[in-house]
Formats: sequence, C-alpha cells, structure tokens
Amino acid sequence: MGHYSYLEIGTAKALLCRESYYPDVAALFVENDCYRRKETGEDCGAEGQYGYETSIREMSQRLEMQGITPSVALADLAEGLGKWTERPAGGEALQNPELAPPDIAQVERDVRFYLSSDLETLPYSEFGRVSDSGALIDYLHWHMDTRSLVRLLLHWAPDQNARIALDLSELTGCCVELDPTTPYASQARAEQLAVATTNLPLVVITEGSTDARLLSEGMKVTHPHLVGFLRFFDYSAGSRPPGGADALTEVFKAFVAAGIGNRFVAIADNDAAAHEKLLALKKNRWPPKCRILHYPALPMLQAYPTYDPATGTSTPADVNGQAGSLEMYLGQDALTDTNGDLMPVHWKAVQPKTGLRQGALREPDKRAAQKRFKAKLKAARSGQPAGTEDWSGISAIIDSIVRAFQ
Repeated sequence: MGHYSYLEIGTAKALLCRESYYPDVAALFVENDCYRRKETGEDCGAEGQYGYETSIREMSQRLEMQGITPSVALADLAEGLGKWTERPAGGEALQNPELAPPDIAQVERDVRFYLSSDLETLPYSEFGRVSDSGALIDYLHWHMDTRSLVRLLLHWAPDQNARIALDLSELTGCCVELDPTTPYASQARAEQLAVATTNLPLVVITEGSTDARLLSEGMKVTHPHLVGFLRFFDYSAGSRPPGGADALTEVFKAFVAAGIGNRFVAIADNDAAAHEKLLALKKNRWPPKCRILHYPALPMLQAYPTYDPATGTSTPADVNGQAGSLEMYLGQDALTDTNGDLMPVHWKAVQPKTGLRQGALREPDKRAAQKRFKAKLKAARSGQPAGTEDWSGISAIIDSIVRAFQ
C-alpha cells in the first residue's frame, strides 16, 4: 500500500506523495511550524504524528509575500488548464480525460466540494465525485506552480480559521524513516533559494547614477549577450541620489541586511579615495553571494600624463589605483582633447591610511570625456560606428565583474 506524506487543509488531504514528500511543499513551512505528537490510541505501529502545521491565514500571507496572490494563482490555473491534455513530464497520464473540467468555474466548484467533504458522513453516492476531485487536484499539480495551487486551495477552503499541515507521520515508521530532528522545511527552502539565486540577474552597485548609466549602456556594446543577466543598481530611482564610495557602501550594507536573493557586486573607482574609503568594508567577512571590487588596472594608465599643481610639473605616471575614476575607462578616444592630447590627471592630496595620492581629471575634462563617450554610444546604437572607437576600458570592467565569483 505504501507510505505517504500529504498536505492537509482542514480535514481534506491533497498532494499525496508516496514514500517521500514534495520539497516545494515543505519549503512553504518554517521550522517553528514543526510538530511531533505521540499517538494516544492504537496506531498500527506508527511512532506518532509528525509534520509541519500553521494557519491558513499565515500561509496565505507567506504566499502573498512571494507575489502569489489569488489573481496570480488563477492566471496560473488558466494556463495549466490549457495544457490539460498534455502528459506531464514525470507524471502519470490522466486516467479519465473526459473528466477534465471545461473552465475555471468548474474547477472551483469541484475543489470547494472536495475541501468541504467529510468522508465520515459523506453519502456513498458522493464518493466517486470526491475521488475525481482529489485526482483533479493531483493532476493540476503537474501543470501549475505548487505555490499557486496551494494558494487556490487556501482561497477556496470553507473554513478560513482552519489549519494547513504537511503530514509526514507515515514516513517515520518502518520502511520509510525520516528523522524528526532534521529541519526538512529549512533545507527545502534553502535549496529553493539557491536555485532562485542562480536564476536572478547579477546586480552591480557603482558609486553613483552616472557610473551605473554609462556602464549599462557601454555593456550593450561590449557584452550585449549579458543584457538581462547583469543589472546595474539604479540610483536615479530616488531624489537627488548621493554618489561616491560612501553611497556604494551604504547600498552594499543594505543589500546584505535585506538578504536579497540576487548575487551582487559592489565595484568602485580604482582611485586613492575609493581604496581609502573601502578599507573597513573589505576587512569584514560578507556572505558568499557578494563581492567588493575596484575597476581593474589598465595598461593605458601605466604611463598616463599627470600634472602636479604643487610643483607645476607634468610627467607620465602609473595612475592605476590612484586616479582610476570611470572617465579613465571610457576609451582613449574619449580622453583625447581637441589638440590630440590626452587630458592630464591632476594630483591632489595623499590619503592618510593608504598613503596613496588621489588624482583626477578636472571637472571640465570629465564632462568632455563623458560627452565624447555618449556620442560614440549613439553612433554604435545607430549602427554607424566609426570603427576606431576604444571600448577596452568598459570591456575590462565588465570582464572583471564576470570573473568576480571565480
């Protein structure tokens, strides 16, 4: 006959699983829902009642938090009914296809009837309908998201004050032995989240809205195959968004505190100021789903023109790690002025903790570099690039993000 786990809503049993349990059903519960009760009467050798239990109200709220509203569940049902005659992968064919309901209203009537039926007082003439309705629910499980199906069962339950339980009692006796001390719900949820994490786009946090916008647009040219798989955090969604390494740090910490499902990367300028400000952040141990990076070193920046206002001298210098703001990665063509010369980095103060000297382009030069970069973006989008554009800096940044978790 076998041993089964099942979902119990009030007194009705649904989603029977032989010799095991459905992990996506277990993932709907939490360990605080776990119950273990000894049988008070003769129980044919079972060790007692064991499973997970909560209220319909609490379970409904959990599903709402995942976006599974009654309307979403009904839409999923409609899609599932459209696949009614298909044999589900890994599932059994419908034994009596003519019982397939013609519309959602019929499904609702049958499910409501099933959930409200008391087998102890049910007339014998109704047992066939109950059996067909139970088979209907099981068959729908193959064609719907489990959460949507459970949401409809809860929505149509006759007693909204009833309990919903995953009964694992039959799996603790002979032949099938679950360890009641094992956190099965937590394990199922962790596995579910792990799968979700791999499917969600990688989120990249930059120092501000300008960096995010230019990198996002540049990626469409250098790495168009990553569009939809890599997303830059949009600072512009708020009013007067802050910028700099401080803003990056705050967003990074907020992501960690919120426990967002996406993997995420914080990538800062490769200059002295950013290295100084991120020292403390990089010393902490963070979850494995996140990384802290700086823009990578570029060969072009190893001997870049610099100007020291303190001495009035101009000399080539390696500005990697000291003056690597995003503008320095927009390409040699964007950094070249109207005279054909590279716009020089101007040296500023030495950072006290790292001993690195901060450098940067003058503000008019930054704006000029961004303007030239936007012009070549426009040309690339229109399909009329000059063919001599330098995308090496943007490409290097995106490549470093791709390698972040290697």
